[in-house]
Amino acid sequence: MPDQDGIRIGTASWTDPEFIRAGWYPDDVKNDAEGRLRHYALHFPMVEVNATFYALPRHATVAAWADRTPEGFRFHVKAHQVISGHAADPSRLPGPLRDLPYEVDQRGLIRRPSRELRDAVIDSLVEAVAPLGPKLGAILLQLPPHVRSGPDTRAEVGRIIERLHPLRTAVEFRHVSWAEPGEREAAVDLLAERGAAWVCVDAPQIDVPTAMPPIVEVTCPGLAYLRLHGRNAATWQGSRSVAERFDWQYTDEELAEWLVPVRDMARLATEVAVVFNNNHGDFALQGATRFGQMVREAGGA
Repeated sequence: MPDQDGIRIGTASWTDPEFIRAGWYPDDVKNDAEGRLRHYALHFPMVEVNATFYALPRHATVAAWADRTPEGFRFHVKAHQVISGHAADPSRLPGPLRDLPYEVDQRGLIRRPSRELRDAVIDSLVEAVAPLGPKLGAILLQLPPHVRSGPDTRAEVGRIIERLHPLRTAVEFRHVSWAEPGEREAAVDLLAERGAAWVCVDAPQIDVPTAMPPIVEVTCPGLAYLRLHGRNAATWQGSRSVAERFDWQYTDEELAEWLVPVRDMARLATEVAVVFNNNHGDFALQGATRFGQMVREAGGA
């Protein structure tokens, strides 16, 4: 099922409306939730679950995901907004969780969850994804872009990782302070001590605090992780939609830049997740397909 040497390549979501609008799904499955996942799994050995960022999934829904995919398939599940510290709509939380303490902003969104609420959401997510069994790769903890590196932030990230245990966590840092000398080493140690994966990124190389450089780190022997967001510098900030922000189609030359780093990651980790997040039209699907071909060709497969 993996493309080569434990390298699994896929996209960030299989339910993105852009995929349907682009015509990637055949007519007989494009309006069928079960059919879409089965079709996706025929082409790719892994996927990120984006829906869990907005709402905790039902146990039965997760069990259906497991049933509709072949043995060896991997799901990497994005942590809920309350866990990662993004603004969250309290009305989308299960009833009992809405009664736990939190502070809201002027729009009524959760801005500062209590530790009690955050831990309850973590525990609910751990329970909800249990039906995936060995198909669960990691919980993706994508920090908000305003979250800077520092002792207090590292302590809370470490606490979240430990609360998610025994599930593996992959952490995506999105403020350049995490890449600064000393801060990068502290973050690497934080993850390595807890068996969590550093999420490497491909993004526009522009001088803004939210554009992380393409740092390659392997902090977990079981999993290395790469997310490709596209390189559209013009839409990276202030875009009106996710599809606009990630409007970028990778060239073969750009993809080739990652062949050696991904191979190096595969030598240090049992499994490598390569996730295309440039979800504009079918760009992510095309990029994932082409990069898989390039990996196999480079490996002589």
